[in-house]
Amino acid sequence: MGIAKLTRNEINNMNRRLFINSLAGSAFGVTTLKGAVKTPNPKVKNVIYIYLDGGMSHIDSFDPKDDAEVKGDTQKIGTNVAGIEIGHRLPKLAETMDKICIIRSMNSKTGAHGPAQYLNRTSYRQIGTIVHPSLGSWVAHLKDRKRAIPDYVLVSGSSAHPKAGFLPRIKSPLPIVDPNVGLRNVRTDRHLEERTQLLNSLNANIVSKKYPIVKEYSDFYDDTLKFLKSEDLNLFDLSREDPKKREAYGKTKLGQGCLLAKRLITGDVQFIEINNGGWDTHVDNFTKLDSKHKELDDALSALTLDLEDEGLLDSTLIVLTSDFGRTPRINVNSGRDHHPQCYSSLMIGAGVKGGIIIGESDKKASKVLGKAYNVADLNRTVAHLVGIDIEEEHTSPTGRPFRVAQKGDIIKEILN
Repeated sequence: MGIAKLTRNEINNMNRRLFINSLAGSAFGVTTLKGAVKTPNPKVKNVIYIYLDGGMSHIDSFDPKDDAEVKGDTQKIGTNVAGIEIGHRLPKLAETMDKICIIRSMNSKTGAHGPAQYLNRTSYRQIGTIVHPSLGSWVAHLKDRKRAIPDYVLVSGSSAHPKAGFLPRIKSPLPIVDPNVGLRNVRTDRHLEERTQLLNSLNANIVSKKYPIVKEYSDFYDDTLKFLKSEDLNLFDLSREDPKKREAYGKTKLGQGCLLAKRLITGDVQFIEINNGGWDTHVDNFTKLDSKHKELDDALSALTLDLEDEGLLDSTLIVLTSDFGRTPRINVNSGRDHHPQCYSSLMIGAGVKGGIIIGESDKKASKVLGKAYNVADLNRTVAHLVGIDIEEEHTSPTGRPFRVAQKGDIIKEILN
């Protein structure tokens, strides 16, 4: 293991963070990563990253068109920002538009679900030789606040999620399968505490005497126990919420996931990702969107206004994105197929302007007119706002250098 190759002098001379990362590399097969230089005075403390699995139809939501050949039964409605119109199934978000930035010029090079979902979460193309970290894991790793409560929570995620990738596994998200259940069934027992005490004893006798700083890494287990016994567990319990508020968010997984995210923000969890499926509308696109758009409209509008009411929107960034868009052409099954050439994403809250449109598509929403933005651009903008040095290079187990959000461009027009 890598730790056996380090001399006492090398350890004493190493930066505290770098040594812990080196130890993590030895334990988890990850080589040392360079410590991050943080951007001073970041505007964003917390991120809620809403991911719509399957590919949201941009034409029927945030980029509606007048062309009878492509619009189907979707009608435009006005918003509380003059000159901005969205799809008629999103009336509550129309009244919240002054807080929303719509990016209508998103573009991707992949139209397959698995690769697109991987790309969106990591900013890298999926290959067989390495698993790249998700954006949330990068944030948890590079901000590294060492608190008992996890700094990255994944709500309704799938087993295919890249999670921490080549980073230490402790930077993987805490998974919440169902926001209605949360961590309600988590218990600590005497055996777990006894095993942890034994581990600490072994560390003290075998490792810590020679390498005292190693103790800080093993303290992660103590922090986990503290978390499982702490009042922070109550943040995950939606039964403590006012029933009227739960109703306002919508009694759906997306609605309750957004409410859970808001609760976690009050506990200063840094990155919450919420996944929501059912957006792959090859068949009966318009019928399905009646329910899916209501779900989204209720959840996202309630989340935005709730954060604003509690004074948290100025420090919280909400991101909404999807695999790709849907085809302007309506197929024989009254559905829309995959369309990576042009789609829409949203950003709301801290560090970004509200009530604006970035970019534009052609009259059929088929292609981007002018400058197109991609996944890496979106994620790099988020990383920049959180305060991560996006130019810093980090070395993978294979010795290759990687950057957070690859080599994307910051979407400067969106910055407040």
